Amino acid sequence: MSEQFAKIVADISLYTAWLERSHYTFTLPFEYVVLEPTDIISVTINVYVHSVRVETTKLVAPGVVKITAVAEDASVYDFYNSPGVITAQTSSVEDPGATVLYILDLPVMPADSTATQGYLRYAACGLESAWNGAVIFRSDDAGSNYNQLVSIPSAAVIGTGITVLGAGVTDIFDYENTVTVSLYGSGTLESISQLAVLNGGNLAKLGNEILQFQSATLISEGKYLLSGLLRGRLGTEAAVSAHVAGEEFILIDNNLIKEAEPNSFIGISKLYKAVSVGENIADTSAQSFIYNAIALKPFSPVHIYGSRDGSANLTVSWTRRTRINGQWQDNVDVPLGESVEHYEVDIMNGSTVVRTIPWISTQYTTYSASDQTTDFGSPQSGISVKVYQLSEVVGRGAAGISIV
Repeated sequence: MSEQFAKIVADISLYTAWLERSHYTFTLPFEYVVLEPTDIISVTINVYVHSVRVETTKLVAPGVVKITAVAEDASVYDFYNSPGVITAQTSSVEDPGATVLYILDLPVMPADSTATQGYLRYAACGLESAWNGAVIFRSDDAGSNYNQLVSIPSAAVIGTGITVLGAGVTDIFDYENTVTVSLYGSGTLESISQLAVLNGGNLAKLGNEILQFQSATLISEGKYLLSGLLRGRLGTEAAVSAHVAGEEFILIDNNLIKEAEPNSFIGISKLYKAVSVGENIADTSAQSFIYNAIALKPFSPVHIYGSRDGSANLTVSWTRRTRINGQWQDNVDVPLGESVEHYEVDIMNGSTVVRTIPWISTQYTTYSASDQTTDFGSPQSGISVKVYQLSEVVGRGAAGISIV
């Protein structure tokens, strides 16, 4: 096709599309049943004659034909523009590359402020400079079909921990431990004040621990040393001592896209695809993910104590926490955060559960001397216990562990 002929085709197509903004719907008697789509007819409306092209015909009642049509001008097909000087233009199209996607089943966030709704959050970024966002698709039938979920216009700050973060305190700032992270793409981090951290800033996920950091020191391109840490945030204290090299690092900010999940999805594996803008879904690899509704799991009970009477009967007591609205307020307790207050206690012998005390509605329970004799052969001076608060939706939350 010559450049001039291509220009004529383009002009005709554009003018035809402009004409077709005018739509017509009307009915005709049965004698016009011979009309077919693409037929061009004239219709008189208030003495004005309109040339239209039939799009659909349908019998809507005995002897009545319903017609839909669009404006048509046959003369446009004789459209001609004299040749002009056309300057050749060339441009390169850069490959946006693949999208790095992390699907996050996180504890309930302060901004979520709901005890009954669970969420997934999607963090995505590109590895190439031409990356310009992505679209997330999910398959509910093992990959036969995919439905569009959300669009991600901005890159999340994603990377990996290249050093191992040591265990540290969780009730004050940890100034002893640091961790170095390497970021993908063009992600950056910044240092903030201690007050900004206490107000929720620089919240991140490293492995399974949610933490905050005050200082982000640039070591080399894309590598930062994080220090001034608040550890074990949002009920993730159990992960503080479980770090390894190479675990995922994700900054939890407004670049993460949140999607509410129904409870019927809990425990079900589904396939997801993160398709870079400009790429094809068929060329994008799928990844599986199981939603476990972490946001609905109660935090671990704390301050677990044991006291024994003169007969060696053991009373175990604890203090509950809450997933939502847990800020410190004078003279009031935090809300329950669950539909009912129930707990379970596991009595441990090493890693083996020797007894479970179920369906406890108070923040204490009794482990009798006779039960201790049954489980251990004699009353014990020190017993390892795990205390769980229960959710009506997902059952046990995180375990509070102590020797009493």
